[in-house]
Amino acid sequence: MKIATLSNASVGHTQRWVEYFRSRGHEVRVWSLEPGPVELGAFRLPCWPLPGAVRYPLAAPALRSALARFEPDLVDAHYVPNYGLLGVLCGRRPLSVSAWGSDLLLARARGALSRRRAGLVLERADLVIADSENLAAAARALGAPDSRVHAIPWGISRQLFHPGDAREAGLLLSTRQHEPIYDLPTLIEGAAQVMERWAGTRLEIAGAGSLTRELERLAARRLPAGRWRFTGLLTPAAMAASLARASIYVSCSRSDSTSVSLLEAMAAGAVPVVSDLEGNREWVGEGDGARLFAPGDPAGLAQALERAISNQAWCEAARARNAEVIAARADRDVQMAKIERLFERAVASRRTGAERIPAGGPR
Repeated sequence: MKIATLSNASVGHTQRWVEYFRSRGHEVRVWSLEPGPVELGAFRLPCWPLPGAVRYPLAAPALRSALARFEPDLVDAHYVPNYGLLGVLCGRRPLSVSAWGSDLLLARARGALSRRRAGLVLERADLVIADSENLAAAARALGAPDSRVHAIPWGISRQLFHPGDAREAGLLLSTRQHEPIYDLPTLIEGAAQVMERWAGTRLEIAGAGSLTRELERLAARRLPAGRWRFTGLLTPAAMAASLARASIYVSCSRSDSTSVSLLEAMAAGAVPVVSDLEGNREWVGEGDGARLFAPGDPAGLAQALERAISNQAWCEAARARNAEVIAARADRDVQMAKIERLFERAVASRRTGAERIPAGGPR
């Protein structure tokens, strides 16, 4: 297949997605308003310093011309309100739209215009791919016909993410980006309470973002000197190594569908202590592979961390349970093959004149 992927080229999700389809022999070209790594080979679209609701539609004429030259079999757009809308404006079919979580889960809170824009895209897409059941439900609620919606977690690389030889007792690790939705202030406040009572605990915060400097200042005020550090953006291999030696993975996200970071932690054996969200509960539960706490509750986080730290036998059982779940439901090669089959069916249906691929998902 010739696949035109429309997505933020700077994001690891985009890079892993494209890598899979290229490894399968498909010709994949990427168009993005954001710059990405050289090896991705993304084509830059014109980008004006304007709000996203205007910035992405303005790139449509340039993209239409590029797609007319490429003549893709399928347009593959990621993140509904921006690249999904751009895909709709280009008018090519079949169009697959992949939701990433906050684009749909937070659409209602963002107002009527955001809901209408998402609904327009979801109604016109031939395929809507969601990585969790709660995200699929949000797509349907915003107007996506049920027969076009497919809940398929993308999965993780089990070759890369697996337990290591040595785990560091008391090491807490966050791998979320430094943006408001991931609520790292709650992480720091909760960790501060635990570190007062448990001398052997340490905190590492990976990632980067708009709040990095503010978070570093908060950590310097609240956490014991010498027992915390910010490690910056990590390569996939470095991320896997960090998770393989961490005792506990912490996420304070206020919204999530299937969190790839959670799956990576489960595969690497870092016990999850995560906010009690519907997306997380599709993979773990309180006492069932993880400890949960209410979003935005530092004291609740501290209590959840202590329930894990104080019971190493439970931690070992959680690691074994989580490894089984990942093997059964989150192998990236298996999950991406399901999406590949959906793409192939969409292209075949279009070629034979069928308007929509039938319901029921890939076989």
